[in-house]
Amino acid sequence: MANEMNAQSLEEQRMRRQDDQDAYAGSAPAQPREQDPEEAAPATVLVFRDQHRQEVQNYAIVGQMLWTFAPQHTQKIPLSDLDLPATTKANDERGVDFRVPGAHEGQ
Repeated sequence: MANEMNAQSLEEQRMRRQDDQDAYAGSAPAQPREQDPEEAAPATVLVFRDQHRQEVQNYAIVGQMLWTFAPQHTQKIPLSDLDLPATTKANDERGVDFRVPGAHEGQ
């Protein structure tokens, strides 16, 4: 009889564990969906000293270098190649925040 009670108790514990897992899975937050291309953030425009422009989606500024990251290409651009006031203005007009860390306004 003790064996029967142990077996019944084990089966109840397994069922409770399964119910807990099912309840947890049902309450798990939905996975974020991929952004549609139309919903992507507007590109940042870089204005060079020779006035040509380049749009980038993903970049980082490290020291005096701007790195652009595209799926198949990484590019290194010296900040001295950019017309920083024109780049800032062009992005402000697009509603995009472009700031160079440590740069002082008016330079």
